[in-house]
Amino acid sequence: MKKSDIAAVLFFAALCLLVVFFPVDYGIDLMKGSACLKFTGFTTKGMDQFGHVTKAFPYVMGFCKFFILATFGEMLKNRVKSGNWMISRLFIRAVTWGFFGIIMTIAFALFAGGVSSMQSPSASAWLFSTAEKGFLQDLLFAFQTSCCMNAIFAYPMMLAHEYCNTVIEKRSMTGGEAFFSGLSPKVWGSFIPKTILYFWIPAHTVTFLLPPDFRVLSGALLSMALGFILTLRAVKKTA
Repeated sequence: MKKSDIAAVLFFAALCLLVVFFPVDYGIDLMKGSACLKFTGFTTKGMDQFGHVTKAFPYVMGFCKFFILATFGEMLKNRVKSGNWMISRLFIRAVTWGFFGIIMTIAFALFAGGVSSMQSPSASAWLFSTAEKGFLQDLLFAFQTSCCMNAIFAYPMMLAHEYCNTVIEKRSMTGGEAFFSGLSPKVWGSFIPKTILYFWIPAHTVTFLLPPDFRVLSGALLSMALGFILTLRAVKKTA
């Protein structure tokens, strides 16, 4: 194991500890009489505080989560492929991921709210629901939200990110014909749809069982995990 690998493990562990013992909270300051951010120091209530800050600043936190975790996932993929952690144009890739984090924040709230509304009797119960609240109702909500989001949103989002990667790598805008002609039919016609069906729908079902303030964080972690698994599989095939 290289020193850079040890540093990466320590970095990821530090991120996990930061979320668990999150040292910042958002709430009413009795002295000022208004809501504000306050540094509390590392605390066992960190998970609650992380949720409070995420709820108060969803887009900023969505940006930060993907800026850090999704970028770390790209570096991890590069480490598995080439043995090197560094990737070209790291900062611009991280900023791009950050903006996709904002888009994901909107998508998670949009589809969760839409499915919840369509499960209600006032909407003629377009989607399946149960008479009583409980785990079965939560599971139906999570599964249906995951199916709707991945069927409508997942493929275009991944295609958009692939286009951004192409622009970053070529350092110039790419026309639609040139972009689509460079895509692998095997990957985008078969492999990506299979990952949506067999990985993303089950994984996001679990994600939508979580409290809303932690769903985008889960999405960022899942993106990183899937990228690592697929890269590891590709390396094994070529070995």
